[in-house]
Amino acid sequence: MNQESERRRYFRVSDLVGLNYRFISTGERDLALASQPASLNSLLSTMESEITVILQSLKQNNPELQRLLELYNEKINLAFGHGIANKEHENANSVRACQVSISACGIAFPSLDQAELGQTVALDLTLYPSNMRLQLMATVISCIDSRPAETSDPYIVRADFDALSDSDQELLVQHVIKRQAHQLKAKRS
Repeated sequence: MNQESERRRYFRVSDLVGLNYRFISTGERDLALASQPASLNSLLSTMESEITVILQSLKQNNPELQRLLELYNEKINLAFGHGIANKEHENANSVRACQVSISACGIAFPSLDQAELGQTVALDLTLYPSNMRLQLMATVISCIDSRPAETSDPYIVRADFDALSDSDQELLVQHVIKRQAHQLKAKRS
């Protein structure tokens, strides 16, 4: 394999996220993708992207104001994540915090169930600490047995995101960059 084909499309970080997943059939996938127009989450993601850009521009000129607004934004996201958004999902209480490897184009996560190559998985992700929720579709590209590592979940599923909106992708890019910066800062301390 040459160096160019091994290069990742986006940075990837190991991160703690809220995760609920469900493997679905091809028919369910087509129906889910068709019903994914401008959802509330997509609109919120677009707003979150705009807020992040504005907050970054404030950072140099007025860091205290930038931090205050950032905290208010996180507070609103937290309240939304535990209030209105949970009413949308009957199974929101099945979301669990778990360690994943995530980028703007895919995810690797622990699974109780073995997945088939090419199978579709519906993901409900909560990104911490912003508590932004994303509902995404992904295609399984790998499923390996993790039992020798003695984890509670016997499989690690790797999947590429499908039909990702620009706003959701931008939100993921921003999240990964923030998490990378936080992890590098913690490493230096």
